[in-house]
Amino acid sequence: MTVSSATSRSVTSARVGAAALRMSIGLLVGLVLVLVFLRLVNFSGVQHRLQHLDIGLALLCSVAFLGAYVVRALRWRWFLGPDAVSRSRAVRVYLVATFLNWLLPVRGGELAKSLLLRRSNGIPVSRSLATVMMDKVMDLLPAVALLAILPVVHLHLSRSLWVLLLTTLAVLALGTVLLGLLSWRRDRTVALIARFLPKVLPGGVKDRVEPFIVRFIETLLAIVRQPRLLILTAAYTAVAVGLDALFCLLAFRAVGVNVGFPIVLYGYTFYNLAYILPTPPGQIGSNEIIGLLIFSGLFGVDRSGVGAMFLFSHPWTGILMTVSALVCLSAMGLTVRATFGLTREATPDEHA
Repeated sequence: MTVSSATSRSVTSARVGAAALRMSIGLLVGLVLVLVFLRLVNFSGVQHRLQHLDIGLALLCSVAFLGAYVVRALRWRWFLGPDAVSRSRAVRVYLVATFLNWLLPVRGGELAKSLLLRRSNGIPVSRSLATVMMDKVMDLLPAVALLAILPVVHLHLSRSLWVLLLTTLAVLALGTVLLGLLSWRRDRTVALIARFLPKVLPGGVKDRVEPFIVRFIETLLAIVRQPRLLILTAAYTAVAVGLDALFCLLAFRAVGVNVGFPIVLYGYTFYNLAYILPTPPGQIGSNEIIGLLIFSGLFGVDRSGVGAMFLFSHPWTGILMTVSALVCLSAMGLTVRATFGLTREATPDEHA
């Protein structure tokens, strides 16, 4: 066995061990959240609603659920350039990334988008990663709209929701300031970033950081200098948010809970914002707890109804994401294991 192969095996073992540790901690946290959830709801009431689940509405809400991600995938394709990636390829990559985000305790699916595109279309990671970032920014825009109209709708938010909304707003403000600096003093800002990043990166990557950053920033600035593109993608975002709300409405109706469209529109938008933070694997427990905090705590929806809705929709959407991702991976000639293996190449180089 050569020294290099031994080192490679050692690094691989360390990565596997770290991933297993994170997964174990995440599952433990998820188990605690499940126990808390069970203490907060009347389980007999939840069980009664689940026994009378409307199968037709359950199937219908799955169309809205997957449709929202298809719309987001088509939005992302506009950032990439319509001629760069086909619609089917963009949708497949997006659904695989969504599955990975759901499965993993960190949002690893976002990096997977870039790695899959580099493999299938030869698009440099430094370019596609900038489009992924803009796509995520679009998902944060509904928070700005909610903050803007809060005085009109007279919603009284809890402290935790205020922290979530203001954190989202702070992230957007920081990104706006950074883009402003890049437009005004591009070379100096790039130099500062390139000086800081090597301190947190492995030694072999340091010399390749600045070219990667330059290509990333050039792509980002090219996007934000296209107002028509930003307006178009904002329209896609509005459609996706509407489909999210429709899914939530149908899921509540499937368990016999009647809620108004404004409640699911606001509630599910708040709910989605919570997932800018890390979650347990498969979002075990976090879905249910966050759902209770928002729909029962903020909007006063019956706890048994909210509990039944999330106990039905959580495993159902997990099945939808898993099946759609496996179908998409098969169409691309990949497996889940091979997709995880792509992350070993996730270092900036001359081809990235």
